[in-house]
Amino acid sequence: MSFLGETFTAFQVRNFKLLWSGSLFSTTAFMMSFMLVPSLAFEISGNNTAAGLAQMGSGVGMFLVAPIGGVIADRLRKKPIVLIGQSIPGLVILGTGLLIVTDMITIPLLMLGTLIMGLGFAFMGPARQAWVGELVPQRLLPNAVALQQIAMNIAQVAGPLLIAILVGTALGIGGTYIFMAALFVVVLPLTALIPNTPPSASPDQRRSVRFELTEGVRYVVGDPRLRTLWLSFVGLVVCGFAFQTLLPGLLDKELGREPTDIGLIFLAFAIAGLVVNVPLANLVRTRFAWPVLLGMGLLMAAGFWILAAAPTYQAAIFMGIPLGIGRSGFMLLNNSLLMSTARPMFYGRVMSLTMMAFGTQALLAPVWGVLADSIGVRETLFAVGVIAAVMVAMTTVAWLRLRALPPSPGGAFDTAPSEETAPTPAPAPRPLAAPRPLAATQPQTAPLQASSVLPPPTDSPARSAIRAMPALSAEPPRRPRSREMVVAAGVGVALGLTAVVQRNASQRRSNAARASRRVDPARADQVRRHVQGWRTRLADWVEPPL
Repeated sequence: MSFLGETFTAFQVRNFKLLWSGSLFSTTAFMMSFMLVPSLAFEISGNNTAAGLAQMGSGVGMFLVAPIGGVIADRLRKKPIVLIGQSIPGLVILGTGLLIVTDMITIPLLMLGTLIMGLGFAFMGPARQAWVGELVPQRLLPNAVALQQIAMNIAQVAGPLLIAILVGTALGIGGTYIFMAALFVVVLPLTALIPNTPPSASPDQRRSVRFELTEGVRYVVGDPRLRTLWLSFVGLVVCGFAFQTLLPGLLDKELGREPTDIGLIFLAFAIAGLVVNVPLANLVRTRFAWPVLLGMGLLMAAGFWILAAAPTYQAAIFMGIPLGIGRSGFMLLNNSLLMSTARPMFYGRVMSLTMMAFGTQALLAPVWGVLADSIGVRETLFAVGVIAAVMVAMTTVAWLRLRALPPSPGGAFDTAPSEETAPTPAPAPRPLAAPRPLAATQPQTAPLQASSVLPPPTDSPARSAIRAMPALSAEPPRRPRSREMVVAAGVGVALGLTAVVQRNASQRRSNAARASRRVDPARADQVRRHVQGWRTRLADWVEPPL
């Protein structure tokens, strides 16, 4: 198979191709919205803090609700969750566009819109990623996850390109938002064509949401590979997406350009990531996956330092390329390794924990904005690069300790069959029974005659015990007859009925004893009147009435 054929192997599955196409259009709309929100907020308010606050709404939804979304994805069918999760952002984007066109948009309304989109994505994201694991065979899973990341990078190319084309025309930002909402007219029918798949766990295997959420966290934290991949993903995504928050301020305050002139930089950023992701899709199952993953993280850290030194707008377009290559390459390999390492029953919960990375970076967006307003945009970019480099160094140390460990059980890299799929060994053939010896020549209960085979042994306790053992019968153990089974069952039923009768009799006796001790109300009233009469007579005798 050719190199390109191996890169796009998962496209042989029709249903995955439909899901991938719908993800491409929906992610393009998400990326366009994600890129426009900071610029729109900066244009409304004129500071980096507002740009960060506008993004914080989506972070609250994804950070708080994404783990629950992962549990729901593992409990229910994926198709309805994905359809609802795609419909809600489409409606929010349409409403935002109408507010912009009517000049009614404000920072609180923008935050509310991103909050609702974050909630929808918190349920849709884990379900869509877990659905990939159900639509493709296990051997194609790493390639399918890599292709999903390539779709995200294509969206990162198409998003800035469409922004550069549409925002500068008569449509403006409001018309661009309405165009983004129109993309979901294509997304929803593509998702509807995919057949529904059964949930990962049957209804009788479900536990409470709290228990399954705790179980998923313990699974990720308890597996050293999953724990390392998850923590590194959270750390580097938080650093990598600070680029979106800081770029409008870099253009306005350092390079003398409008905050909305982000299209060309995002375009170069995304094209570089897309070009490098195509060959990376074939590295997931090789021994080079981890070293390349760490190299991409280090390249992303260096990209922040390079971008911080950009003297002009034209230089920033090219100096942002290393950052784009490193961030997209790291996310592709990390997501593929995560899905390939995890067990299928935990796909939704594992991917929901990675969604917390996007929620965390959105929550920290105001922190980057405040830091940039305090010390400067270039200094903040350099500091983010230092944090990313430290995270890569810590991940490298953890990986050096993991290399000698066997693959995680149940994942795509585990070649040993699991307990559920391991073939059951065939039962050993039953040995043929030896012919029964005649009673005259050798009685059945005669002791073992080892002396006829072996030379006479010396006396020892072990050999004496062996000689004293009775001869082993070659007959298989006789099964109980049906009549004996009926008799035994009858005796058991009789004993059970006897126990029930005795218990009922004992209960009646105890009830009768309690009833005998109970005082009759009429008799008690009679005794009370009798005692009261004697008291009256005694009082009259002591003190006779006048």
